[in-house]
Amino acid sequence: MSRRSISLPRFNGESMFYTFIPETDLNDKLALYSHAQTIGKTHCVSFQPNVLEGENQDRYVVREFTLSDGSVWKFRALFDGHIESDTVNHAVEHLPRMIHDRLSRCSSSSLDRDSVSSMLAEAIKAYDDSLLEDLLSIAPQFESESQLSRLTDEEIQNIIHNMDESRSKITRCMCGTTVVVALTSPGNESLWVASLGDSYAILGVQLTPDSTEEWETVVLSSHHNGQNPGESQRLIQGHPDEPEVVYRNRVLGQLALTRALGDHPYKLPRVYTERVFCKVDEMRDYRSSLKHWVLPRIITPPYVSNISDVRYFDLKSKRSQLPHREFDDQENDYKLRLCLLMCTDGLLDLFQDESEYASDSTAIFRRCMEVASARSDMDHQATNPALMILRDALGEADVERVSAMMTVEMYDKWMDDTTVLFEEL
Repeated sequence: MSRRSISLPRFNGESMFYTFIPETDLNDKLALYSHAQTIGKTHCVSFQPNVLEGENQDRYVVREFTLSDGSVWKFRALFDGHIESDTVNHAVEHLPRMIHDRLSRCSSSSLDRDSVSSMLAEAIKAYDDSLLEDLLSIAPQFESESQLSRLTDEEIQNIIHNMDESRSKITRCMCGTTVVVALTSPGNESLWVASLGDSYAILGVQLTPDSTEEWETVVLSSHHNGQNPGESQRLIQGHPDEPEVVYRNRVLGQLALTRALGDHPYKLPRVYTERVFCKVDEMRDYRSSLKHWVLPRIITPPYVSNISDVRYFDLKSKRSQLPHREFDDQENDYKLRLCLLMCTDGLLDLFQDESEYASDSTAIFRRCMEVASARSDMDHQATNPALMILRDALGEADVERVSAMMTVEMYDKWMDDTTVLFEEL
């Protein structure tokens, strides 16, 4: 390895020093830096090369849920935390258990499309509601806007800072995270995807006799942020007398997400932001932002929703739609491939450095399927398709570019946290 310099648009066109990693070592280094692993059939990476400005706030969970009748359901969840890691760390620990508990309470006869969809949406909302319940439990006065308003600053400071548990309950409400959940029934017959925020779940479908046919990609997650016209319009219609409810594609001019876990400054009456959230010693920069930019715009909350979108895909039915003939003209067997890709928005941000992908998410997802399926076709058990997707997004075969993206000597973050889960269903 050697120290070199490079100029890339992502580095503002400046010449920056980085450590060159030869091709022979590059994939191993990237696997190490991205904590590459395979859990069952799910290939995983999570990458943030700059550790100077804080930890990677992406999280993921891959588990099997065994129900009382012995059936095994596959659960995967992906989270993209923001502000600090308080909410995402709590969510990754508690939300999977809440979903498992609710799934376990369903009778086998009620595990149909609509029942499971409702269960997922209810569990996600219940988790977010529990954050608020924890906040209100800190002191009796917190349960009432009028009582909270009458507390002195000194009384509030004493309540907040006398117990670490109180601070944790408050900071979990202040911070936030996206979540996308993918749940498959036994035998991979059915797939449910529940999403809140702007992380992604994509189903790749390929029907071909020789694995050369173009991939069809089905987006199963929703895009809950201010750049989605449907979400912006929903907020504008819900708050017609507030011209800055969506400002510069952000909620109240600050938060990119329109739906999320946490982010209760955007969900509660302004007295909670003014008297509680702005009094916490932690997160000085965020408190300043709340005080100067968010607080003056809070008029008729809530602005951020905890209602997830849930989509269902019938995998069993899709598999039954193979052509009536068993072979093509060259007597090759037809093959249906179904792949699940889950990722945080950092992956799309990396691909969009390239002009051909600048505004075409469909092309990005198709590219991911092509890269991952090509690697999974290889007779090499150590190959992690999620790692190859990450490598492709960082610069593909350009060893200098990939090396620079991994090791450039910058203090500020030069890329978003990026997590990829990939699995053949």
